[in-house]
Amino acid sequence: MLFRGTKKYPIDNEFLQFITKNGGRSCGYTSRGYTNYYCNSTTDTLWELLDRFSRFFSEPLFSESSVEKEIYAVDSEFENYKADDDWRLKQLKQNLAVPNHPFNHFAIGNKQILWDIPKEKKINICHELKKFHSKWYSSHLMNLAVLGKEDLNTLEEMVVSIFKDIKKKNISLPSWTNPIYKEEQLATKTIVVPVKDIRALIINFLLKDQQPNYKSMPTDYLTALFSDKGPYGISSVLKKKRWSTGVMAYNINETRGIEYYEIYAELTEFGLGHVDDIVKLIFQYVNMLKRIGPVEWFYRETKDTQTMDFCFKDKELPFDYVRTLTPQMIRYKMRDVLIAENLIEDWKPELIRELLTYFTPGNMRITVISKTYQNQTNAVDKYFGTQYSVFKIPEETLKNWRNAGYCEYLKLPLSNPYMAQNYSLVPIKHNEPEIPQLVHNTSIMRIWLKTDTVFRLPKAYISIEFYSPIVAVDPFNCNIMDIFVRLFNEHFSLHSCVAHRAALDTTMKSRTFGFNIKFGGFTHKMHHLMKKIIKKLFTFKIDPKRLEIIKEEKIRDLNNIDMEVPYESAMQYSSLILSEVAWSPFELLRFFHNINVEVVRHFIDNFLTHMFIEAMLYGNLDDRMASILIHELKEVCLLRGGFRPLVPREMIRSREVEMNDGENMLYEHVNPVHSSSCAYVNLQCGIENTKNYLLVRMFKQIIGEPCNNTLRVQEKLGYVVKSRVQKSYGVLYVCIFVQSDRDPAFIDSRIEHFLSTVEGLLKDLSETEFIKHRESLSIRLSEKPKGQIEQAKIYRSEIINQCYNFNRVKIEVEELKLITKNDIIDFYNEKISRTGSKRRKLAVHIKTPMNDTIDKLKSSSKCPANNDSFATMNVQKINDINEFKRSHRLYPVPRSFTPIGSDGIEYPDDKDFTFYEEEQLRRRTKMSEAASYST
Repeated sequence: MLFRGTKKYPIDNEFLQFITKNGGRSCGYTSRGYTNYYCNSTTDTLWELLDRFSRFFSEPLFSESSVEKEIYAVDSEFENYKADDDWRLKQLKQNLAVPNHPFNHFAIGNKQILWDIPKEKKINICHELKKFHSKWYSSHLMNLAVLGKEDLNTLEEMVVSIFKDIKKKNISLPSWTNPIYKEEQLATKTIVVPVKDIRALIINFLLKDQQPNYKSMPTDYLTALFSDKGPYGISSVLKKKRWSTGVMAYNINETRGIEYYEIYAELTEFGLGHVDDIVKLIFQYVNMLKRIGPVEWFYRETKDTQTMDFCFKDKELPFDYVRTLTPQMIRYKMRDVLIAENLIEDWKPELIRELLTYFTPGNMRITVISKTYQNQTNAVDKYFGTQYSVFKIPEETLKNWRNAGYCEYLKLPLSNPYMAQNYSLVPIKHNEPEIPQLVHNTSIMRIWLKTDTVFRLPKAYISIEFYSPIVAVDPFNCNIMDIFVRLFNEHFSLHSCVAHRAALDTTMKSRTFGFNIKFGGFTHKMHHLMKKIIKKLFTFKIDPKRLEIIKEEKIRDLNNIDMEVPYESAMQYSSLILSEVAWSPFELLRFFHNINVEVVRHFIDNFLTHMFIEAMLYGNLDDRMASILIHELKEVCLLRGGFRPLVPREMIRSREVEMNDGENMLYEHVNPVHSSSCAYVNLQCGIENTKNYLLVRMFKQIIGEPCNNTLRVQEKLGYVVKSRVQKSYGVLYVCIFVQSDRDPAFIDSRIEHFLSTVEGLLKDLSETEFIKHRESLSIRLSEKPKGQIEQAKIYRSEIINQCYNFNRVKIEVEELKLITKNDIIDFYNEKISRTGSKRRKLAVHIKTPMNDTIDKLKSSSKCPANNDSFATMNVQKINDINEFKRSHRLYPVPRSFTPIGSDGIEYPDDKDFTFYEEEQLRRRTKMSEAASYST
């Protein structure tokens, strides 16, 4: 509500308009103990920004019309979360707390609680909001972080002059020291029926507030041990017993005075029958830790890693940095705000011993989550509809856990071999290139290298792409690729977990055409980890028992995709329809049987003997590291019998389906779980080139705030309203989506109605306002990366997408100067307007079975009448996605995509496309065959 007008700036959306025109963002969130407001601007408008921002806390309006709009937004937000298992479990955790404790309350709110019931009781909401603001928004309870390019004295003078009018009130900061669970709520077992097909065991131990111990971080010490994925940790032992696929552990500080420790275990189907055994194993691990006592060498390893990680910390994005500073100003002494969550200063083993005393059966709550509990529960959460039951754990079981004893397989981790000792920087060569250079280019691999000359940290980032066209041939191969990656990640976690403790990370992910491996962290031991993972990759032996568990996990994940929130589901179907190579969950499930060890091994052998590798090395690296990587990859490739490189036509990546001018396609899908629906509108805007991209970005820059204000605020259509620019395989899109409780066809018509008003918006835009928008976008485009990680992502994106346009920013900023208001109007009239000659629209509607019923019950005052008849828009429905793809052309490889063939020759898109068309025909045939397979 504070964003919705103040005495000095009374216009409802003036603040958001100001933010948008100056290339910034704004948001806020409420935790249990504080509310955080944050915003930024990319132009030289800090004083104006702070002046508007400060008024929130001294003179908000709380107009009744705005209050009602925001309550509808809150209600829509609640509807979005109703089928989210995380939110359902959070609310259940609160519901089962001590009755009448402040923790035991409804966390989100909805229209009934915030509007209907108060109106019945003659309570004035605006008055209540003003009372709340008047009571709690006191200067001594508020913390402010400001980041600007001005010097500290100037910033301080600015802040004091602008914020000095916020009053100090007679109120103190509350703390909640009474326990949220007492004897009646502890030593209990809760069974829960989830929405998605998930199986999990959650164990909570109530703790004394650990906030005062932040200098020694005893909970971090325990978390590092409980989360150990090495051969002697809880996770590995549970995997060997086939009870769990993974364990996470962490302390949760809800707010001042309320803290507990949580251990979360993903269960296998077999493990669901061994919950008591898993709990016993955890107590055996606790007993081992108590017997051995706190170990100083392990503490030193953790402390040294955190110290060096902080000393060589990458800069954060300013927007994120200021947002995280203000809560830390509440939690810690002012002199510790910048370091408190990064450095362990004191070794206090007595605090660790004290912490372990809380890990007892009588101080514990267990929650078990599974679909198998359907029809076995006796209670329903009144807010989310979660089905559950709560039982007291039998005394005999508690006694068994108290006398759990020890497990011979559970031990402390070994000393970490990946701890960096050398933090020296590689020398910078004379005339070091400004962009990545191609240091190796053969029929087997391409290697790009860029030594960091800007941030100069002893860290590096390596990304290796393993590519082969055999993966995307059919859903069966895609399944095998993903299963192999999951198996390998699980197997290699024994090493990756240890490396992570040394601030050296590695991740491996499956992709449409293979898989990607990334390394990041301190350079010193990186080559050891890199060598090990490459060697393991080519010698990895598959465990048949683990394969069956991973298959079962993959099947559940595929079944759960249809239960994603509607707007995410809409994005997935949009991508599925418009991407040349993409498979639906149904298709992947259909081609899942008959996957066994021999099938996976045979497929991976084929993949690893017929592939192409492309890698990026960036950071504190030089030619030596590139040579090591090249040697390791060459050795494993060339030593494998039968290895053969790809030919040029096999190097073509996936492309987008090219819609026809004037085409207006609709795909509908029913989501049976969520009460919200979604209309997702894609307007296909052609192949990416510099000017096209800038036109799309400028259009989005201009319509972003009006779109949100019209559809979310004024028409109250839903909480999730978004306009965005999307690039997919070199093709540009303007996308608008709304998640709502209204019928998607109605939402679609309102999006169309908004787009019809954009013509007037563009024509009414003064030249001064247009230039302001253009300057704002220019500043955002030319904003330099703040750290190594951000720069690495930019380089990696260019390489993965095969654009290699490393000077993109300079080119775009220069081209942007030439974009005029008439260019945007022409772009709108041609590709966005409903009558545009080159308009290409795909709408994805995610419906709920309740849509028709709900829509009839809506009050006409909630939304404008639907004057745009969706039925008269010449809509063609897509009933068969594969048939839609077969009936359309594919976009040619855009100019920015210049794939270098295995013979080293570039194939630009404006010369000879014969082999591209042949490849397109071959792929369509393959896809058609795959679609007609039967199991």
